[in-house]
Amino acid sequence: MSGEQVTRVMTGAEFRAQQYARMTEAAFQSHVERLARWHRWDFFHVYNSRRSRPGYPDLHLWHPVHGSMFRELKTMKGRQSPAQLEVEASMRAAGIDVGVWRPADLDGRIDDELRGMKG
Repeated sequence: MSGEQVTRVMTGAEFRAQQYARMTEAAFQSHVERLARWHRWDFFHVYNSRRSRPGYPDLHLWHPVHGSMFRELKTMKGRQSPAQLEVEASMRAAGIDVGVWRPADLDGRIDDELRGMKG
């Protein structure tokens, strides 16, 4: 029949991708902090980066069993600044667990890393 509209149901993965694309860094930060608390990690977030060293990661997390990690939090479209890339490389060269998390990492990567299951 002509004129009928076909409705396509969005998959769960498509829905999550849409939500992640819209997520602000502040909302993402809130999700990460809840996960960290759930897994019993302590953390420090630099709230006023203008008073900190340029490029320093957003979040320092530590756990009595799993150690310490630094994570830069970015939206799906966010890019690391040259200073952030430089600090990340310097920390990695010093043997520090450092990296970037994005909203799509809420699909398992962040949870795995907080449980000590690094890929």
